[in-house]
Amino acid sequence: MAKYTRILSIDGGGIRGIIPAQVGVSLETKLQQKSGNPNARIADYFDLIAGTSAGGILTCIYLCPDTENPSRPRWTAQDAVNFSIKSGREVFKSSFWQKLKSIDGLIDEKYPSDALEKFFLEHFKDCQLSQLLKPCLITSYDIERRKANFFNQIDAKKYPEADYFIRDITRATSAAPSYFESPKIYSLTNESYALIDGGVFANNPALCAYAEVRNKLKIPDERPERGPTAKDMVILSLGTGQAQKKFPYEEVKNWGQVEWVEPLINIMMTGVSETINYQMLQIYDAVERPNQYLRISPDLSHEQPLPIDDASEKKISELVRIGKEQAEKYNERLDELIDLLLAE
Repeated sequence: MAKYTRILSIDGGGIRGIIPAQVGVSLETKLQQKSGNPNARIADYFDLIAGTSAGGILTCIYLCPDTENPSRPRWTAQDAVNFSIKSGREVFKSSFWQKLKSIDGLIDEKYPSDALEKFFLEHFKDCQLSQLLKPCLITSYDIERRKANFFNQIDAKKYPEADYFIRDITRATSAAPSYFESPKIYSLTNESYALIDGGVFANNPALCAYAEVRNKLKIPDERPERGPTAKDMVILSLGTGQAQKKFPYEEVKNWGQVEWVEPLINIMMTGVSETINYQMLQIYDAVERPNQYLRISPDLSHEQPLPIDDASEKKISELVRIGKEQAEKYNERLDELIDLLLAE
């Protein structure tokens, strides 16, 4: 049995989800090398995976069972990169009429959602949340009930009303306001939910994952009702890049609602991610186990702009490059963390 409760958390960020997906390739390769198992997968060495938006989609990819061998993952980490690239190419395309009708996203969604829904249906088919291989937490926000919504595999296995098709979960967690139409999805007991991208409140879901594990993943010891504490957890948090564009005061001071829409989404997502990272660092410093928490998220301030919806071949190549560079930059820390993942 693993010595620690092991958590993988993956941020949202649109097409920039290629960055953590590419880090995942290095992670899986190292796990195969260090475990001596060439068939090892990311799902084998984490007890819970949490994701928002692009991170939520990656969570489902890593945990989706193989139809021919339901106890094993269907896809590899490299498949997840290919999935991210292919979906980005197909989804972030807008016709001239859509751009004209929406005034490029100002008065209607920027992209039609049919390509997104078709892509998820083709790949996830009728796979259900309860069928995922490990516990997971995927974020979205309920705009009718006005509350945070978490898709939770532990609950889905216990309660049919908490179970959903994965194709609907991925659609909901990635419904970024102004980019895609807000979907109405249905649980397997036919309860309806109007949901948007979880990035509006938890673009970095690491703290949500920590709280979930504290409450719901019990560890066998002298007090079996007790959930693991920070000392008992190893957390790998993968981001999609820190703030890029700066907003000069003279340019911003007289902005109105129209000018603020897109910058606010950007500031909100990156600000939340940075705040959660700060809180996680404090938690692990307080228990004197800083080596059990690792955050990998590139500083993009020196890069050319990388919008969350630019799926041009040039930008895709840059994102793959940045992901590989991040894995190389954190090579030693990843090795140390993997030793903890494998510890018994």
